[in-house]
Amino acid sequence: MPQQFTTLIRKQEEAIIRAWVDEMYAERRTELPAILSYEQLVDHFPDALLEIAQIIDQLATDDEIIESARRLRAHAQVRFHQGALIDEVARELMIFRKVFSDFLWREGISATEGDLWELRDALRRADRFVDELIAQSVVVYAASLRPPVETRTSVWPPPRRRRTDFPENRQR
Repeated sequence: MPQQFTTLIRKQEEAIIRAWVDEMYAERRTELPAILSYEQLVDHFPDALLEIAQIIDQLATDDEIIESARRLRAHAQVRFHQGALIDEVARELMIFRKVFSDFLWREGISATEGDLWELRDALRRADRFVDELIAQSVVVYAASLRPPVETRTSVWPPPRRRRTDFPENRQR
């Protein structure tokens, strides 16, 4: 399978990141640009762009897209520890979706040689990937807050054991 989107995204990585940062600084519903350094704000982008490019080029299935998003779960963990609110992380990813979709519409026509069906499929995979990143963020925040919140699709992190979970420690 040709790496047409991987090549295109690598060549345009800085422009994509710059467009995303401009949108983030213009967004009034998040304080991430105010509480994070530029490096902290964009640190995860090269990995996310590489994953999304591979998803598109390899015609990834939904299961492969989910697994790819799980590999980037650390982004949500880092944001949680940086003090970002869950809605800010969701907004950050929604802005990423908008910027990346605009990029694909603008530059993807040449990568697909004008095949709108292929471009539509690339956009669908990219959107599915961002949806999964948002879902992974929800899982991370739910698991990081107390009390633990159960989810249907994740066994991470493992449930904490309490003394009352062991029969010998239960009070009668």
